[in-house]
Amino acid sequence: MTGFEKPPEINADGKPRSTISGTVYYIIFWEPADKSGDRGVVHPDHIASVKALEKDGRLLQAGPFLGDDGKPNGYGMFILRVGSAEEAHAIARADPYYANGFRTYRLQPWRRSEGSFNLRINIAEGSVTLD
Repeated sequence: MTGFEKPPEINADGKPRSTISGTVYYIIFWEPADKSGDRGVVHPDHIASVKALEKDGRLLQAGPFLGDDGKPNGYGMFILRVGSAEEAHAIARADPYYANGFRTYRLQPWRRSEGSFNLRINIAEGSVTLD
């Protein structure tokens, strides 16, 4: 345990109660660094890295923050499903934007406590919708 996890609640039968509330995630807040140069050069490597994190189950959500014009403004966020802050830092340091000096980051542990989402899987159409 990292000290952030909520201890499992125990049912009357002595077994842990199943819950998704209390799960700890690590959020990386990305910020643009002062380095000049063509950030687009490392963008394909960044996308490949993001897809690898998603494929191996460590990335819950990711994306850019938007300016008032609706376009990415250079800031962004990853929500990671990892076991420790050290693992989250390693992921951040390995990101091509960070490794090449184009971004800085701040890491913040976060405990999910409330909220909801809808997931619809349509087998016939082969589609998945997340709202």
